Amino acid sequence: MTFTLFGKANSILCMALALVGCSKDAAPPPPIAVEQAPAKLEEAFKENKGKQVDPEVKRLMDESVAALNSKDYAKALFTLQSLLARSDLTPPQSDLASRSMLAVNKALDEQASNGDKKAQEVLQFRRATK
Repeated sequence: MTFTLFGKANSILCMALALVGCSKDAAPPPPIAVEQAPAKLEEAFKENKGKQVDPEVKRLMDESVAALNSKDYAKALFTLQSLLARSDLTPPQSDLASRSMLAVNKALDEQASNGDKKAQEVLQFRRATK
């Protein structure tokens, strides 16, 4: 009898832990408007408490901003992806780059659904290489 009761207690504990593990924090960050992304990226990648941003990170951020400003969302997608692959981003930088990438994906989806062949190809390529 004790073994069965202990087994039920373990089952309840496991279910409780599973529910706690499924918090709202696990959801992807909300995208920002694609028009806001360039200014927000520039702000996030400014010098942080006197520390200079790595030159390669700055180059990728500058390329992302330029691509976003010129509405070259295909290039923005890949430069943001390269930026996110860096391990030396701060959490706010990583968060903003992720949110910007979500905005770019949304813009590409809209272009693709409006018949833009380049956007369709970029999205197909990205899905195939994920």
